[in-house]
Parts: sequence; structure tokens; C-alpha cells
Amino acid sequence: MEDKTISLSANKILKEVFTPDVKGYDADQVDDFLDRVAKDYLAFEAYYDDSRKYIVDLETQLRKSREAVSALEVENAKLSKRLDGIKDSDSVTSDNIDLLQRISRLEKELFRLGVDPRKI
Repeated sequence: MEDKTISLSANKILKEVFTPDVKGYDADQVDDFLDRVAKDYLAFEAYYDDSRKYIVDLETQLRKSREAVSALEVENAKLSKRLDGIKDSDSVTSDNIDLLQRISRLEKELFRLGVDPRKI
């Protein structure tokens, strides 16, 4: 399994000291290169930190969304139980017509007596 730990930092790169050797590389070139590597490493560290924060934010949003979905499912189950006794048919039946005619007659009688049924 691959080791995914980060062993270097921009500061470690900048402070790295090489022992001089007669057949070694030009110290200025090595320093310039390490400066560029350190600069890139700083950008990488910032990106990594931002990514970790973003992941934490997304995980928090996901947890809240799951809690909201769970609460809605509970509410849906409660409402479904309340609606179980209601007739599913939207079609006009003779029962509905009879009820509407009775309501109409009762409203007419209330109006005749001087009572507004909408204000009862």
C-alpha cells in the first residue's frame, strides 16, 4: 500500500542544505530550483487546506440534508396515515350530488332566516 503522508513542506524545502562537492551542481541553480519548488509547494499546501475545508463543509451539508430528508419521511408517513381514511375517488358520484343538494337547501334556509352561512 502506498504511503500518502506528506513529508516535505515549503519551509523544509527552503531550508534544505546540500553538502558541497567538487563535482556537484551549481549552488545558485539548485537554490533557484528549490525556490520554485517551494513556491509550488506553498500553492499545493493552500489548495490542500482549502480542499479539506470544502470537504468538511460538504460533509456537514450532506449530514444536514440527510437529517432533513429523514424528518420529511417521518412527516410524510404521519400525513399518509391521516389520509388513509379519505376516499381516493375524485369522480362525481350520486352520493356527492345528494350531499351538494342538501348543502344547497340548508344554505337557502339559512339565508331565508337571515343568517349568512359563510360567516358561521
